[in-house]
Amino acid sequence: MDMYIHYNTLPMGKALEDVVEEINEVLDDHGAVCGGEEGRIDLDLEDETINPKYAQLAVKAYLQRAEFARDTTVEIGGMEIGIYL
Repeated sequence: MDMYIHYNTLPMGKALEDVVEEINEVLDDHGAVCGGEEGRIDLDLEDETINPKYAQLAVKAYLQRAEFARDTTVEIGGMEIGIYL
C-alpha cells in the first residue's frame, strides 16, 4: 500500500536525507521510503497484513515530533489527513 507525506517545508535544521532516514527507522520492517518529488515523500508499506492505520499513526507522530509545519498532510488510500488533527 502506498502512503504519501505532503509538505511545503522541512523542519528547521533537517535535510531531506535526514527525514528519509528517520522515517525508515520509524517504519522499521513494515515499510520504507520509496521515492518522492518536490513537496512529497512516497512510502511503501511492506506488510499488507498490518492495519495501515498503525503506520499512519507512527508516521504522523514522527512528523509532529520533528516539528513539521501545520499544513503537512499524510495521504493513504486517496484521503489526506492533517498531521495535527
